[in-house]
Amino acid sequence: MNIEKRTESLNAVRRQNKVPGVLFGKSITPVSIQIDALELAEAFRLNGKTQTFPVKLGRETHQVYIKNIQKDIVNRNRILNVELLKVGKGDMIVAKVPIHLLGRETIEKEGWLVQVVADDIEVEYEAGKGIQRVDVDISRMKAREVLRVADVVFPKDIKVLDEASKALVHIAEHRAVEEPVAEVAATTEAPAAEAPATKEQ
Repeated sequence: MNIEKRTESLNAVRRQNKVPGVLFGKSITPVSIQIDALELAEAFRLNGKTQTFPVKLGRETHQVYIKNIQKDIVNRNRILNVELLKVGKGDMIVAKVPIHLLGRETIEKEGWLVQVVADDIEVEYEAGKGIQRVDVDISRMKAREVLRVADVVFPKDIKVLDEASKALVHIAEHRAVEEPVAEVAATTEAPAAEAPATKEQ
């Protein structure tokens, strides 16, 4: 992915369908950059915020990963700002890997409710050995069972930092609640008429 040094204002860059950001790391002076919006969106789709990939700035190529990304509140497909962290061989990365649930439909067909308590797991790994997501099959879970961090299998090069007992998914029994029918008592007697006011003589 090609990146450029930013020389214009943030709004001017965005009007050109580019995304402003910063490239930084322990072996480089922070640089204000701009990236083609479509190229960045594709890089984010392929790598998320966990995998490293090369970028070219001028004549130099850097290995980076997306440390942080800011999206428009209204249009979630529009990226407003990005932070790229340069890494080198042997550098360790701490990131949150998203959980991708498989077999959710099977659970819901049983009439049970899949309650997601947490949708990612914090891990540590060497640069270049990250994964975009972790797939977890929940199709065999039963009502009242809980999926915890300890139940998720990662590649051997990835160290899990979250507590093993941390809950991720809970399967709840889903029963329709019957609302009581209010009984309306029919009144046959007409309300008593008010006595006419009497004038004092």
